[in-house]
Amino acid sequence: MENKEQTIIPINEEYRLVADTYQWIIQEARSRKGKKDWQSKWFYPTVQSALKGLGELMVRRCGAQTLAEALEAVEKVTTTLSQALTPRIEDEVDHQKECAE
Repeated sequence: MENKEQTIIPINEEYRLVADTYQWIIQEARSRKGKKDWQSKWFYPTVQSALKGLGELMVRRCGAQTLAEALEAVEKVTTTLSQALTPRIEDEVDHQKECAE
């Protein structure tokens, strides 16, 4: 059985990961004609490299002015990515129900 749905993993309001047959893509939110739209920006061969790239990007864009602020940003980004990738029990139950139907 082949799954035709696109993989989309929301990270936060600004970023999400999507996957197609060939790659993982970091998409960045933008406003287009007053509506939220997603623009594919960075492309990676593996989910691990995409997560590493996204984490580094988020830290680079955090605006830290000191090493202490940068380290705080690393911790915050790590927490954000961990929460985004942690499966939720409700989501898993819903997915199992869909598969059973």
